[in-house]
Amino acid sequence: MRILAFGDSFVAGVGDPAHQGWLGRALAGRPEVTLYNLGVRRDTSADIARRWLAEAQPRLTDLEPCGLVFSFGCNDANAAEGESSRLSPAESLKNAHLLLSAGAQQAPVLMVGPPPAGEPGLAARVEALNEAFKALCARLRVPYIDVLRPLAVSGTWLAEAQAGDGAHPGAAGYQQLAELVAVHPAWRSFTGLQ
Repeated sequence: MRILAFGDSFVAGVGDPAHQGWLGRALAGRPEVTLYNLGVRRDTSADIARRWLAEAQPRLTDLEPCGLVFSFGCNDANAAEGESSRLSPAESLKNAHLLLSAGAQQAPVLMVGPPPAGEPGLAARVEALNEAFKALCARLRVPYIDVLRPLAVSGTWLAEAQAGDGAHPGAAGYQQLAELVAVHPAWRSFTGLQ
């Protein structure tokens, strides 16, 4: 199976000293899966919408099952100069709808929600986007894995982010996210485990 993962620095695993991120950890011990990690630091949903298809097409094949994972939101909600966020919630939802709908025409899709943020204003905007993405995925019948609250409650993600660059966790935070994803029924079905 091939999994193509599109997103931001959290998809790329920025801050992980082992350079595995949550995707590498969620797929550990699965040699039958080829992972194409196409996360790009600072990318918003608009950036991903511009690039995803050109990056997906050479990696998709009819010779084995393929799946598309999308995960974004924190950069959309992050403050831009003179603005409350880089993208409005409406723009984020429009981009998510486009990505999920167009992606589903290429291969099965799955969305993993954004992780928590430490700064209160950003945290509130990310929380609102998470809820909006969850509702959108329900309407589109796209599996959605909500990781925001479990990561926020445990404190590991936010503590490691605070100890690092303020946004990205270390190995333990990514491990926790990987565990949340790996046991989720939607992920297990998506990756062919059930």
